[in-house]
Formats: sequence, C-alpha cells, structure tokens
Amino acid sequence: MSSAPLQGSGEELAGLGRRTRLRVGLAGGSESQRIAVREALAHIREIELEIVDLGDEQPVLQNDPKIALLALLLDAAERERWPARFQIPHPNGPLPLIVAMLPDRSSDLIQAALRAGADDVLGLPPAPEDALRALLRASEMRRRAERPGDKKVCSLVSVSGGRGASSLTVCLGFAMRQLFDKRTALVDLDLQAAPLSVLLDVEPEHSIADLADPTSPIDSIRLESVVTKLNSGPALLAAPRRIEHTELVFAATVEAAIKVLHDMFDVVLVDCGSHLSESSVVVFENSDYLLYILDQSVTAVRAAQRFLDLYNSLGLKEGQPHLIVNRYRSNEAVTLGQIETALHLPVFATVPFDEAAFKEMQTTGRDLWTISTAANVRRSIENLTRKLITPESLELSKPSLFSRLFGSNR
Repeated sequence: MSSAPLQGSGEELAGLGRRTRLRVGLAGGSESQRIAVREALAHIREIELEIVDLGDEQPVLQNDPKIALLALLLDAAERERWPARFQIPHPNGPLPLIVAMLPDRSSDLIQAALRAGADDVLGLPPAPEDALRALLRASEMRRRAERPGDKKVCSLVSVSGGRGASSLTVCLGFAMRQLFDKRTALVDLDLQAAPLSVLLDVEPEHSIADLADPTSPIDSIRLESVVTKLNSGPALLAAPRRIEHTELVFAATVEAAIKVLHDMFDVVLVDCGSHLSESSVVVFENSDYLLYILDQSVTAVRAAQRFLDLYNSLGLKEGQPHLIVNRYRSNEAVTLGQIETALHLPVFATVPFDEAAFKEMQTTGRDLWTISTAANVRRSIENLTRKLITPESLELSKPSLFSRLFGSNR
C-alpha cells in the first residue's frame, strides 16, 4: 500500500476558508488505470487530497479507517463478481462513500453497479467536475457523521405485537456502539413481558420500578445505580422482575428517567412494546424518532392504521412515525407499495427475513456482529442506524435518479 498527498495550490471554494483535507482509496483495475485516476484527481484544487493505492485486491478498510471516499475500478467482464466487491470489511465508525468507476458508462452497467452497492458511478478516468462533486459529498458525509454532541431518543412500537420490535431495539443498540461508538442505553417499557433482558441474556438486579419513590428526584446518581451495564453492549434500564411491580411505574417516572438518560447517553432506545399507555405517549413526546414496526401481513397493516389514527388524533408532533418493515420478503403477497398506499406513509427501512439469525441471537444471547450467517440482516440494521444518526448525510448521498431507482437498500 502506498500513499501520496496531492498538494494543490489553486483557489479555494468560496466560504470554505482552509481547504478541506480528504483521504481517498483506489482499489481494483490495473495499475495504469489507477494512475489515470490519480492524474485526473490532481486537477482538483478545491480539496487537499491524500490518495491511497489499495491495489487490485479486495479492499480492507479496517486497516485505514480515515478513508472517506473509496473508488472501486470495475471490469465489465466480471460484473457477476461486483456484489462481492462491495462486501467490504470496515472499521467501527462511518462508512466511506463508495464510488464505482467504469470505462463504459452504459445504462446497463450503471444499473448493475448501483444494484451491487455503489453510492455513485463515475467514468474511468473521471471528469474533474464529477470527481469534485463526489469528493464534496464524501467530505460532508464524514463531517456530519463525526460531528459531536448529537444526542437522540428513539422509540420503537408495534401494537400488533410479535413483529420483532424488541429484537430490533437490541440490534440497534449494538449497531450504535459498533458503527459510531455511541454511549447507548436501552429502556424496556414492555413491562409485563420484559423481553430486553432475555435478549441480552442478563438478569438485572434493579429495574425502572426502583425509581418509583416520588419523594426522591430522579437524577444521574439514582439512574446510575439501577442501570445494568454490559461489557461490550448497550446499558439497560430493565423492566420490573415481577409483573405486579409494573403497577409502580407511572408516566412521570418514565418521563423523568428518559430526560436524565438523554443527558447521560448519546442514544436512548425505548422498546414501548405493544400496549399503549400514558407512559407510551410521554415517550413519543420526548422522542426524536418513533419507529413503528410491522411485517407484511394484513393484520399488521391494519393494526398500524389504528395506531396512526390514534397518533394523529393526539397531535403530538408535526412529524410522522417512521415505518420499519421487519422480516421483509420480496415475494410476499403484501408488497411495500401496498403498505405505503394503505398507511399513506413511505417505508423508512426494511429488515430482511432471516429466521436462523434471529433464532441464534435469541437462544445464545449473541449479537448480530458475532453471528457469521447474519450478513444481510446486519447490513440492513447498519443502514438503518446510519439513517438515524446522520439523516442529513443520507440526503446528500442521493446523487442521481439511478441511485434512487435501482438502489438495493432503502
């Protein structure tokens, strides 16, 4: 591996002040093709570039987490291998913008590259104006992803029950740690079933019921004493160990706990379960995101309609819940389009059906990042996590009509 900075001396973009510095990886193709790309990028003066030649082998970004844009030089004769080229091991933290470079930018090859996983497609060698556009997007994505101080509360709910809301809560908790190293707390408000401690394979000594004493204010010291810490995963504010103790948990307790957790952690994920209560409404009011979980069944869609009717009647916020279709299968009778038409909302994300992966997670207490067969589910959870953490970056990463029409993931 070799690297060489390109020290440009041209004018800076208006308003940028000091020039942006960006690390770019080149992989695939022949040595002469990679040299041609380097020469094309040398004409860009608005950004100070450091080019890393990763050779013609499969890139492994764990060795270089600072790469913000990865250019994959693709051979049209090997297009059946393209999807594997985009299965790139990467470090904890934001992924780079991945750009496919093609010697022939025919419509057919562009569609194939986008389906394989490319964020954008450029010519080989790239035109300077196209390359600059991609570099600016990569720089903005990395800047926003690394911006400190962004704290979020995200609640998950599904009134039909049994749609995987609790499993997704746990998966998102681990993804926040794995991808962005976020201090993450899970709150189990499915008080009677108490699924989160089961999925995490822990037996908490304390629970949210320990905060019920109205004579003592809920502060960080009290919360610290009742939160269950995991060695390599998110913290947990557990549901009561006994069902009769759920009667001790009032909406005021939940609201105070959520607000203090928001101060203590970067991300708070609340599993609201399937039973709506005053506590649920308090959580919705304090959430930056409300994820409604459903599958492709008629009963789940009908239950979602009932929930949305209630949510709209409460007039909580201007924003609408985000629909997450769990256990998604492309050949189901109920399609994504039909769900969107019935609920008058777009599907925010899908999580593919993988019974084996979720069964292993539930029976062993292992997370998706230690289950080798869970690659498709893991990738969808990671994509959803990035949407929640860096929504502005994702808006910037929609460069073309082709990307929207032919992208393989929502």
